[in-house]
Amino acid sequence: MPRIEEFDRESVLKNAMNVFWEKGYNGTSMQDLVDATGLNRSSLYNSFGSKLELYQDTLKHYQKETGGMFQKALVKAKNPLEAIRLIFESFLPEIISDEKSKGCYSMNCKAEMGNQDKNIRQWLLNTQEQSLQLFQNLIKSGQEQGIINKRLDCRTYAYYVFNTFQGFRMTGILVKDRTVLKGIIEQTIDLLK
Repeated sequence: MPRIEEFDRESVLKNAMNVFWEKGYNGTSMQDLVDATGLNRSSLYNSFGSKLELYQDTLKHYQKETGGMFQKALVKAKNPLEAIRLIFESFLPEIISDEKSKGCYSMNCKAEMGNQDKNIRQWLLNTQEQSLQLFQNLIKSGQEQGIINKRLDCRTYAYYVFNTFQGFRMTGILVKDRTVLKGIIEQTIDLLK
């Protein structure tokens, strides 16, 4: 009979994610994960498999969290251009309030692990494509409504917005000035008008 997990899986994933986020995958030891999660090694292995599988689970957990932030912006927006603005703005409080901001977890993963493991690489490509599709659909809709210009096609603009969003998150690691960060958002929106 399989053992029943007697811990809060979401809490363990969040704690493990924070360690991976701070130290990177390669810099994180199993002892670091034991210390952060409060689980012993055998419980970690029995519940998550390997260190790599736990890392992959933390990436999925992060994607779920950020996906929720994107979804809130989409629901709140009155039009596609406002949705793009709200997606950027939804990350401002976290960026500004966190003096030790570590940037975007999936971007950190891309930098460290993008070429180390084929499964993680594929996950990164899939999540990147999901973001690109989201931005592409918003831009296409905005172009059809006449609120986003047609100087470039929606896929090209989607790459631009996606790239700017990643740069915005990276800039926020060191820059906590709301005016500067809002300026990045405004320049992005102005280019699309």
